Amino acid sequence: MNQAVLITKHGKAKCIANALAPLGFDVVESNAFDTDSLGTFAGDIERTLSPKEAALKKAKMACELLGAEFGLGSEGSFGNGPYPGIVNWNDEILCFYDRATDQAIYASASGPFAISSIQVNSETCRDTLLKKLNHFQGQRWLLKFDEQILKGLSSETLIETLADKQLTEALIEPDLRAMHCPLRQKMISKAADDLANRLRAICPKCNAKNFVVKEAVAGLPCEQCGLATQQIKQHKYHCECCDHTELKNTEQTAADPYYCQLCNP
Repeated sequence: MNQAVLITKHGKAKCIANALAPLGFDVVESNAFDTDSLGTFAGDIERTLSPKEAALKKAKMACELLGAEFGLGSEGSFGNGPYPGIVNWNDEILCFYDRATDQAIYASASGPFAISSIQVNSETCRDTLLKKLNHFQGQRWLLKFDEQILKGLSSETLIETLADKQLTEALIEPDLRAMHCPLRQKMISKAADDLANRLRAICPKCNAKNFVVKEAVAGLPCEQCGLATQQIKQHKYHCECCDHTELKNTEQTAADPYYCQLCNP
């Protein structure tokens, strides 16, 4: 088995290992680098790198600090997606770095994130609050008050802390660190599946990994009049190492006239 070293403080290896094991990679977790120094979800340390930059930095650090041939970096982000401001969105990026070839392969997964922050005050019913928090099994919480942040709190501990400190104003947020956030764990696992597919996809010209679809090409002809539509006609496979490109037709040979600008103007 080849070792792929993942630098993390947040127990992410278990989310990735199963997807890469069939490919001969043993995901080894290390805390040789403090990944929190690149920024935290809680906001106590500002993030200055983009998610892709942070994932690449972590993957390269795994190789540099531990002499690994293959490094892994994982980075999550929230708040983008198709409905910003309406639906919270979780994006997860994995970076697989091959030290020998200097190739970085990025994989991703994304989807809606159902947990939001909760503002509490003196009128908040503790029993109702506990029931709401317990709806998200395994999720841990942040409690923010008086410029303090308490992290990794269970639902019960959070309620006890509110009572013990006699807090009348506080903000509850989900602890988004992977080991405390089951929803993130599932999304990271999906990104790992995407990474496995990319590692399996070998360029027929240079044998580099990640020979996958990089672009969808429109132009599927209307089955009624033959005019090119905006429906997908081909997928473009491209190798980032040698620039080899292949176009492969989709299984569909003609588009429904509904999508034709001439037949359905």
